[in-house]
Amino acid sequence: MLNNPILQTAIGLVFVFLGFSLITTALQEAIASFLRLRAVTLRSGLQQMLTQGEQGIQFYNKLMAHPVIKPAGSLPSYISARQFSTAAVHIITGSASVPASVASLRIAVLNLPDSPFKTTLVSLFREGENEFDSFEKRLQGWFDESMDRVSGVYKRWSQYISLAIGLVLAFLFQADAVAIAHSLWTEPYLRDEIVRKAGDLAKSSASGASSLPDIDTVAPGLILFHPGAAPHWTIVPGCLITAFAITLGAPFWFDLLQQFVSLRGTGPVPVRSTTNAS
Repeated sequence: MLNNPILQTAIGLVFVFLGFSLITTALQEAIASFLRLRAVTLRSGLQQMLTQGEQGIQFYNKLMAHPVIKPAGSLPSYISARQFSTAAVHIITGSASVPASVASLRIAVLNLPDSPFKTTLVSLFREGENEFDSFEKRLQGWFDESMDRVSGVYKRWSQYISLAIGLVLAFLFQADAVAIAHSLWTEPYLRDEIVRKAGDLAKSSASGASSLPDIDTVAPGLILFHPGAAPHWTIVPGCLITAFAITLGAPFWFDLLQQFVSLRGTGPVPVRSTTNAS
């Protein structure tokens, strides 16, 4: 398997996709940070959970202004279930102390203005239950499940941004997957060089250097590729392939690269010589 051109070509393609995925991840995180995408998505998710029209707006505003939720005076990008339950109970009861009983908390909830959150709170109560801890755990569980949906929205937006970045990078640098594969297949020197760099990268990771390589480590390998090695008509479908491959993410391509490099290194066990055997 050491010099299998098909496997070597696959390793080269994966190496390229990994490099562009690392660049895309860095750019995507920078854009998300600039746009405060995580905080904005969290705010939108909380509004959908707690309000409907004008209902629940007052409670939502109090929650976002609570010092447990907003300690730095800016939009939070993360709220834990414990933070939410603590702030919510404080706002509902008007006291910073734990409610004396679940019954008193139920009365306070029933006195709240109508809102989706009030309906949720009422559904979390259990008849005859007196332990506040049990109610708080159900409230935190509901919040965690709701945050899972919010996280899904954030991931979708992140994928859209990654796809947009991938399209720009692919066409800007003419990262035509078809042309790159053609170059790897027809140029043994290029194929051997990129496989060597991929092997060095896999070995450095195996030694525990980092979970993912730095872009500085992969970039020299990307410079080896040049556009135009395949017919010019392939540039549009080839760049689209590269762009969609980038959206799979750097961890996916790095894991695949390690598997391919490991597969390439396997082969029949060499027969020991008579001298060594003796």
